[in-house]
Amino acid sequence: MRRTSRLALLGVTTLTVAGLTLSLTSPANAALGANSVKKVMAKAESVVPTENRLPVVGGTPAGLPLSYGGGPVEVTSKNYAIFWDPASFSYNSSYPTLVQRFLTDLGGSSIYNTLTEYYGTVNGVKTPIKNVATFGGAYFDTSPFPAGGVTDADLQAEVKKIVTANGLPTGIGNEYLVYTGQGGETAASYCAYHGVTTVNGVTTPYADELYGGQSGCTTPSSPNGNPAADSIINTSSHEIWETITDPNVGDGWVAADGDEGSDQCNFLFGTTDASGADIHINGHPYIVQEEWRNSKQPFGCVMS
Repeated sequence: MRRTSRLALLGVTTLTVAGLTLSLTSPANAALGANSVKKVMAKAESVVPTENRLPVVGGTPAGLPLSYGGGPVEVTSKNYAIFWDPASFSYNSSYPTLVQRFLTDLGGSSIYNTLTEYYGTVNGVKTPIKNVATFGGAYFDTSPFPAGGVTDADLQAEVKKIVTANGLPTGIGNEYLVYTGQGGETAASYCAYHGVTTVNGVTTPYADELYGGQSGCTTPSSPNGNPAADSIINTSSHEIWETITDPNVGDGWVAADGDEGSDQCNFLFGTTDASGADIHINGHPYIVQEEWRNSKQPFGCVMS
């Protein structure tokens, strides 16, 4: 959803229907800076999803299914992790290890099967999105955080620094997820967001991934025994899915209110097993939110 600032507060309305309580956020519509408009993964206000747009209140909600705005999509995607942590593993060493494992596992996974329902126009040809996501590698930066905390401008500058220093690719199809260590950013009204920045004159996607152990941003279980890592893996899955279907933020696949596909299922998880996982990918347990099924009725949030 759109936010007037990075610290804008959520407006919450509570509905109770057939015993199910939903907390629905009220978006504020405004751009968040000249270089990009962000889509925010809102915090969970309770044990139920903040943005559950399932048609449980009588028919498909207004603005759904998602509509294609004619902009670019990522037919395939390559994701890079930037771990910006001055303390060097302030979140413990298994945190980046688990994140990298997930980014390696993600492509072809069942949770991203929904992507193949969406398409983009490539050189005038309707082209389906593929369930193909690869991991481009991890980069570690122990430079100090700016005084007063990390801003969006700082995140964009960090992406440009890492890309330039390492000769990494730019452009849509390449996303740079910045994972800030403890103390860099405080979760106020959101857990993560994605946007675009300009690197060497080329529009390039990036995502802000706040330290994953913060209140309102945690998953209900921890199949890997690291609640912070399991939680940041969930927000990563959310933002990558949305970047693939709407990299420019607003001209890809969006609902009438501006929300993207993952927003519809924010903090709505599948059935968990004894380990606390709702999905296993390459034999590895994870707990990640469901994603929006757009082309098959009934529309809704699914695990595959």
